[in-house]
Amino acid sequence: MSWAKLREYILYISLFLFALGVYWTITGGYWVLKSTGFIGKNMNVDNLTQWAGTWNYWFLGLGIIFLFVGGWYLFDTLRKRSKFEEYMSTESKREFVSNLREIEEIAYKLGEKYEKILEEKKRKWKIKH
Repeated sequence: MSWAKLREYILYISLFLFALGVYWTITGGYWVLKSTGFIGKNMNVDNLTQWAGTWNYWFLGLGIIFLFVGGWYLFDTLRKRSKFEEYMSTESKREFVSNLREIEEIAYKLGEKYEKILEEKKRKWKIKH
């Protein structure tokens, strides 16, 4: 799958990575703290971590990475979508044209759907760029 296609699903991928990161950080962190004797045993959480054994060290490390990476991309994508919608809702052609470079960059990063919306708006105002 090409990067152009992945851009369409970056919100869902980042949400999945963030959720997986939260899960692995909590369960891996619990297992590490329990195995060192820092906290007591909790049967509910223990059932979630027992199957992985010492792999929980890896899950904790990867969980922390996924938590930050997924969280950053989730935040960044939502911010870009909000900014794009703000630019598209303007009724001033002058303001739209002055921000066109940034709008095109945002649309490219968000994917083909947003590029089509931008092209439609440019056709509406008869902008050739």
